[in-house]
Amino acid sequence: CKMLEGDTTSRLVALVTRIFYPALVYVTLVRTFTLGELIHNWALPTGTALIMLTGFLVGLAVVTVGPFRDKGLARAFHFQCTINNYIFLPMPLILLYWGKAGVGLLVFSTVGSEVAVWTLGVIALTGGGVPWRQMARRLVTMPMVAIAASLVTLLIRDGLDVNVLASSRLGQSGNALLDALELLGAAAPPLAMVVAGSRMADLHPKHLWQPVQLVLTVLRLVLIPALALLVLQLLPLEGEALAVLRVLAVMPSSIASVMLSDLYHADREFAASAVLLTHLAALITIPIWLTYLGLS
Repeated sequence: CKMLEGDTTSRLVALVTRIFYPALVYVTLVRTFTLGELIHNWALPTGTALIMLTGFLVGLAVVTVGPFRDKGLARAFHFQCTINNYIFLPMPLILLYWGKAGVGLLVFSTVGSEVAVWTLGVIALTGGGVPWRQMARRLVTMPMVAIAASLVTLLIRDGLDVNVLASSRLGQSGNALLDALELLGAAAPPLAMVVAGSRMADLHPKHLWQPVQLVLTVLRLVLIPALALLVLQLLPLEGEALAVLRVLAVMPSSIASVMLSDLYHADREFAASAVLLTHLAALITIPIWLTYLGLS
């Protein structure tokens, strides 16, 4: 029998996005970086935003000149070009190659990703029909709150040079809290893979091999990554930070697009088909890209 039904998966998604992943975000940033190091890596969130801006512009060009008679399909197509799988799929891969430090860089980069989802992504799904104030409210998510809390902590600890002795009662309590958050956060990568697999299993797309799906797959996995990798060369990036963004640039379509297509009345069936097809094709394209980039 099927162990994870749709409702169970939704509850698991809520646990991951509201508890386990925010815990990972906070403890990773606080224990891995100093305030100066985060400032030094300002190009990470900028890079993820540029990756998605590249997809947005490519999608806009195709939707503008292409024969899209159905507006819902055109908007879903545009979103698939814009937003890729920027956390659930790359997280275990980056953990494997670069460990906790790599995950920390990935986590910090999601600031740009989240902003892009609720601005560029929403514009793509609605044709710009959502007020900016509503988009801004959507940015108040638990991961973003965790990022803000970690930045405040680092500002107090490093910026204001407030240090608490580890042997003091306050220091021991703080370390115990961070240890607890680290245990919670450790569950995020494996649960993210469970969520991704369960969501993929729930997809029952029709017309999977339509020409427009094949066009999207080529754009999402070949053309957009190629252009995004060129754009990333404009940023002062090197080492692991550059490697993390390169991995993000070659990821398939966002699984969240199915839910968001429902929310904004785009073509949910097309979104489901695109997610499935790009993830299947990514089994081939991601190893090729990583080998070409010298990351594997």
